[in-house]
Amino acid sequence: MFTNASTYKLSANLLLTLLLSSCANHHFQVIKDSRELRAPAYIDMPREQRVATLHFPAGSYYLYASDDVGYYYRAPRKIIEHTAGGSLFHNGGIYVQRNNPHKMRGYVFLPGGLTHVGHLAPPRHDLQKLEPVAPAARY
Repeated sequence: MFTNASTYKLSANLLLTLLLSSCANHHFQVIKDSRELRAPAYIDMPREQRVATLHFPAGSYYLYASDDVGYYYRAPRKIIEHTAGGSLFHNGGIYVQRNNPHKMRGYVFLPGGLTHVGHLAPPRHDLQKLEPVAPAARY
C-alpha cells in the first residue's frame, strides 16, 4: 500500500493545503460594478505616505475589490519598496474597513499573496465622504 515516504508526503501536502486555505479570505472579490456598493468610488490621498520601507503615492485610489470586512482601493501608481539592493515595485493600495472607515491600512501584492501593512492616516478633506456602510449584497 503506502510506504512511509508516501504517507509523509501525503500528510505534509494535506497539512500545507489546510494551512494555506485557512489563512485566505474566500470572500475577496474584484468589484465589477461599484454602483451596487455604498462605498466611495475613490479616495484622494493628497500626499505620499510611508509604512516602513513602502511608499504609497499621492493621488486618487479607486475602488478595486471587497471582502467581508472592508474595501480595497487601488493605488494610482505602483507602491515602491526601498531595499538595500534598490527599489522594488508592487501593485497595491489602501484597505478601508466597512465598520470603521477612518482606519486605513496599506496593502501590497507580494510573491506570497496579498499582504496588509501598517496604518495610513486618512485624508482630512475626504473624512466626510467616509461613513460606515452596511455589508454589500453579493455581486
